[in-house]
Amino acid sequence: MPETYRYALVAVPCALSACVLFRLGDRMYRFFTLHDALVICSAVACAAAASSAILFSFTRVEGVPRSTPLLFALVLGSGLICARAAVRTFFKEVFTARKPCGGAGLDARLRRVILIGVDRFAAAAIKLTDAQTPRTTQVAAMLDLRAATIGRKIAGVDVVGQVADLAAVIDEYAIHGVDIDEIWLANEATLSSETRASIAAQCASRGLKLQPLSEALNLVARSAAPLGEPAAVLRDLVDLNAYFALKRTLDILAAAALLIALSPIGFLVAAAALYDVGAPVLFWQQRLGKGGCRFLLYKFRTFHAPFDRNGRRVAEERRLTAVGRALRASRLDEIPQLYNVLVGDMSLIGPRPLLPQDQPRDPRLRLLVRPGVSGWAQINGGTSISPEEKEALDVWYIWHASFWLDLKIAVLTLWVAVAGEQENPAALAQALRWRRQYFGERGVTDAGEKFVGELPGDAWRAPVDTPPGVLATR
Repeated sequence: MPETYRYALVAVPCALSACVLFRLGDRMYRFFTLHDALVICSAVACAAAASSAILFSFTRVEGVPRSTPLLFALVLGSGLICARAAVRTFFKEVFTARKPCGGAGLDARLRRVILIGVDRFAAAAIKLTDAQTPRTTQVAAMLDLRAATIGRKIAGVDVVGQVADLAAVIDEYAIHGVDIDEIWLANEATLSSETRASIAAQCASRGLKLQPLSEALNLVARSAAPLGEPAAVLRDLVDLNAYFALKRTLDILAAAALLIALSPIGFLVAAAALYDVGAPVLFWQQRLGKGGCRFLLYKFRTFHAPFDRNGRRVAEERRLTAVGRALRASRLDEIPQLYNVLVGDMSLIGPRPLLPQDQPRDPRLRLLVRPGVSGWAQINGGTSISPEEKEALDVWYIWHASFWLDLKIAVLTLWVAVAGEQENPAALAQALRWRRQYFGERGVTDAGEKFVGELPGDAWRAPVDTPPGVLATR
């Protein structure tokens, strides 16, 4: 067999294997992007390298020119890219042919928009409106603050001028029979207040609707959590223990050391979770953190999915196996929360971040500090006490926090992991009595400006059994 044929006999299976390995067949032929082209080039490079390595491992292939692998890569890559581009062009022509046209058709009822601002969000919005079926909106032109962008096309739409040219552009389009209906702002933050006022005045004089692009596409953020601002007000009223200023540094050092020390155990726990419940081995839950800010809390998975592969619901008693129960009882499933400590979402010791159904009536006092991997409530009752009792223990901890108290909680956490959760009636009674004495029955008012209950005149100063500087003076 000639050497060239021998090379082809090896190169073709390598090319097919590379296509399967890089999953080129899974990509959508109707859409072709730069990322798709890079994936194709990677597959071609692997095919050429593999075929050359296989042949030169068994024979010197003296009859094949050294340029053959390069030519093979060029032909294969060019063929795949050209085929993808041709298919995309075909689909684009079919899609264009299906669009209605004519004065009596849908095109006459299109809402035409001028988009102000050139960025990735604006380009994506243009593609989105163009792909809509049936189409209702057309971005007729774009304006930008930068003169260098004038004359360029963004997703097929011309940048026809600067923001100051808005009135002239609207009038010019009206002369040619194209009436502009709305003005969209791609990135309102880049415009000065004077520019925004000028745009608003011009839109008002012409009766045009002006709105940010995020509102036009209904991509506005949801309203902020109601706990954020009151918690900030409380921070101004409450002078937290000075120990919390040092606590963040201690958390970083301790969490980093624990991550290194527990990494072998973490790998074993991950392997156990993979064997027990399958991939992925990690899961997250959204919890409330300091100041009411939401963050993602990570754990090793211990529960099976609520539905099996056939879509049938799994009974609750079958979701938690013996392996998962052991991981939860030993607290080993919480090792990934050391990452939350390092990035600043949590502390090693503090009020435990609770699920929504476990939150007390007013959680703002316990949200004054970072939540903890373990805390005073966890070692004095844990899941066996009510949310209000947990809140009392957590608030007591916040006002009495110290290095030695944290060290005590850390040691007792290890004991709880071995012996299990046990209520501590004495600690619970002390926390409830202290909380009622200084914060009343309901904690803080809705406005967050004062504490509920008639406090004595000196109650804003630190009580006798509280470290100095705990409560701010009025």
